[in-house]
Amino acid sequence: RVDGHGAMEAIQAPEVKKAVRALLAHEKRRAEEQRAGKEALFAAERTMFLQVGLKRMPKRRLEKPHKIPLPHPIYVESPNGVCLIVKTDVKKDTKAILQQSGIGAISKVLSVAKLRQNYREYEAKRKLSDEFDLFLADNRVLPLLPKLLGKNFFRKKKHPVPIDLRKGDISRAVDEAIRCTYLHINGQSNAVKIGHTEMAAKDVADNAMAAVRALDALVPGKWPAIQSVHLRSTDSIALPLYGSLPS
Repeated sequence: RVDGHGAMEAIQAPEVKKAVRALLAHEKRRAEEQRAGKEALFAAERTMFLQVGLKRMPKRRLEKPHKIPLPHPIYVESPNGVCLIVKTDVKKDTKAILQQSGIGAISKVLSVAKLRQNYREYEAKRKLSDEFDLFLADNRVLPLLPKLLGKNFFRKKKHPVPIDLRKGDISRAVDEAIRCTYLHINGQSNAVKIGHTEMAAKDVADNAMAAVRALDALVPGKWPAIQSVHLRSTDSIALPLYGSLPS
């Protein structure tokens, strides 16, 4: 059995850095080959994940994403930005507060009324899910979103992250949310974003270790329930960081 402290022994920071460097080098070579071959446009920035395999299927789906603070946030300067979904009557005030606070990561403040009006069709919902890297939502509108956003939205693990806009500092609540990554546990194989290919290897490795340390508290059954942990990019091979025998 490996507990949370044992995870630090099972997954060592030097090995994670080595794996990150190898994956970044692989992605760089692949990008150069595609450019040289004049193939289809290759994304300049590709997401990097920890793939967490569980020994058993969770007894129930946990739709609410688990928050993991990162030492090197990936959404603060996100290329596709962050969308915040709010109640219709607070949209104008929320936009003003965010502009005054200088939080540039929020690319769009979307009201429930506009969501209903402009994103009724499947294709519009699909484009919305692809348009932003992260979705946040006022927790007062969260129960409405599964129907308004559609199943495909959640299938892509673009679950809006709930934040409380009713108390305290709105800008602080948003800032805290975009400085985290999120683990969705809804099957035996679960991915958590830890960086992208334009980040420094050290920063991605630091984020990976932060996510590893959080797994023991977030995974049902804690660390002994984890079968494997791999590092991968959007569509790369998966590099093993940890593996255990089935129980």
